[in-house]
This record gives sequence, structure tokens and C-alpha cells, in this order.
Amino acid sequence: MKKKERIISAIKLKSVDRIPNSYRGTKHINIKLFNYFGFNDYDNSLVKNYKEFLKKIGADIWSSGSKISAFGNFIPKYIGPLPRPPYAKDRDLFYTIGINSINKKIKDYEYDFCEYGVDPILAKAENVGDIKRDFLITKLDLFNFNKLENRYCELTLEEVEKDEDEFVCIGTLSSIFMICCYLRGMNQFLMDLASNKALAEFIIKSVGEFCVEFCKKELDASKGMADYYGTWDDVAGQDGMMFEPEIFKKYFLPFYTEIIEQVKKNNIFFGWHCCGSVNEVLPLMIDAGIDVFDVAQTSARNMDLNNLYNLYGNKICIHGAMDSQKLLVYGSQHDVKEEVKKAMNLWGKNGGLILAPSHLITPDTPVENILALYEGLRG
Repeated sequence: MKKKERIISAIKLKSVDRIPNSYRGTKHINIKLFNYFGFNDYDNSLVKNYKEFLKKIGADIWSSGSKISAFGNFIPKYIGPLPRPPYAKDRDLFYTIGINSINKKIKDYEYDFCEYGVDPILAKAENVGDIKRDFLITKLDLFNFNKLENRYCELTLEEVEKDEDEFVCIGTLSSIFMICCYLRGMNQFLMDLASNKALAEFIIKSVGEFCVEFCKKELDASKGMADYYGTWDDVAGQDGMMFEPEIFKKYFLPFYTEIIEQVKKNNIFFGWHCCGSVNEVLPLMIDAGIDVFDVAQTSARNMDLNNLYNLYGNKICIHGAMDSQKLLVYGSQHDVKEEVKKAMNLWGKNGGLILAPSHLITPDTPVENILALYEGLRG
């Protein structure tokens, strides 16, 4: 089977010749691996060399955090004002709707990352009257939806669509819960859900309606060429939900259901990325129609491989499931290969799994363990 054919079969829960897989890593680890395989000048040669890199490491595709393909990821052209220092542009375009972010570095690794939700713009609101009713929906005017730009490189929609190994991916500004948190401040928004419900409901409604409209415009802009709509919303932590499942069902699920319906009308796969132990609401999202669950953080409570397979093995395609929090960082090469073998024994060739690191591989991960993951898939 060809790479894209194999991945599509897995998503559709159909048989595969082998379990498909993807690679995803932070820039620091990408550069380390590029150097390991003899590629030079990562920043200027990434687009030219990434397919050859995938061959050497043994991966089918290079994924981003929530999209099945990093290099096929497209976004509408933003035509609004840029953030003023010290605030910075972030890769998820949150800055375009008033969310402040700051670039930071991880000591010892020279690895840049962006801290979202700094100085939240709605933090001082005490009631609904303190917020303009159209404060968010008017932000749609800051985008040119007649032009979708490639997020990572100068590729056109037409070029990626013709590439038999790639997926055209969309799904910008669709993280409903996280947008609410970054606009209001996470702690404050969680408190609102418990004690200031009128304000919380107003913020959720404003964000949800914006996300639905953005999705519709994005789908129209993709001109029928998109393969995959990927979104992320970290509603869970290591040990469970960040709020009561009934709150998710009442406030967030209806908007997700509407977005999923719009995506499915266009015959596009819908992928939902959520970290942590999300078993309390994942069945709701499956019933709503998602095709792929990403990242399957197996180090979280009740998210181990056996439980994932028993709960969802014939219901949803899982993308991820190779623990990048503990296993890849602290385990041995043998440990990594044994976990790969376990996954292969569970899913076999029945589809339903795209094996990958559960998150972007972090800078402290040994190269040998990364290679062991893909070597394990080759047997």
C-alpha cells in the first residue's frame, strides 16, 4: 500500500498491510535527527529534505501537533495588525483574536516555545455587561478567506493535493475551551464555570459561534481540496477532566457537533487532539462523528494501550499512543520496542491505529529511543 492509502485505511478502520505511523518532534530534536542522518542547514533545507528524512527514520508522514500532515497544513491569510512587543505571533494564530503570547526558551536546549494566554484581555470582566457582544465575531474581518497559505513552507493547495503522500489539512482557531481559557485566564474561567455561569456561558457562546463561522469560511476557502480537519482542545489533565463532563456535554459539545457536521458535509476527516485522561468525554466526541483521536497519552490515568484498545479499538482511529512523556525519555530501547510490539499485537492489521509519539518529541529524548520506535515497527 502507498503511504496515504495506508493512513486512510487506518482512519476508516479498514485493513492495512502494516500499521501506519507518523513522526512529530520539537525543532531541537528535529535538528538533532537531521544532523544524525547527515542533512545540513535544517532551516533552509527542511522542505527539500523532509521526505528523504522520513525514509531514513522509517515514518510514513510528518505530523504536526494536531494535523495529520505538518507540510500540508493551510491557514487563511491574516490581514490584521501584528502584536506589539513583548507579545509575539504564535503558530496557532491566537494572537489574531486578541490572545497575548510570549516567546520563551528552555534552558540548556536553546529551544523556543510560546506561552499562550499571557495578560488575558477578559480577565477584569465581572459580568456580561463588561464585554462587547461582538468582541470576537468581528475578528473574522481580519482574515482573507480567498487565500489559504501554507503554514510551514511555500507550497500551494494544488501542489499538496497532487502529492500522493500528503494530506491537505485545515482547522485553524477551533480550540473552543482553550480559547475561552486564554481570553479569560484559565483559573478564572474554571472558576466562572462553577460560580459565574452567566459570564462563562456568554464567553463560550461568543467563542463557539466564532469557531463555527471560521470553520465554514475555511471549508469554503479550501475549494474541496482538504482531506483533514484537525483541532485540539486540552480539556483533560493527567488524572482526568479539568471540569465536570456534564459541563462539556452542555456547553462545548453542541458547538463541536456543529463544526463536525460542517466538516463531514465536505467529506473531510475530523481529528480531535486532547491530552490527558479524557475517557469521560471521548465517547461523546466519537458519537458526534470524529474520525481520529489524537494524541492518546498512554501515561495518563486509564489511557494505557490495553484500555485504549478495549474501549475504542473498533470505534475510532487513534493517532499517537507511544508515550513521549516517560517511555521515550526515560525508557530503554528495549522498553520502547516492547511497547511497539504490544500495540502491533493489539491492533494487528485491522486498521484503527496510526502509531506515533504521543506528543511532539521533547529535547531531552535520546535519539536511540526515537530510532527504536520506528525500528520496532519494522520487526
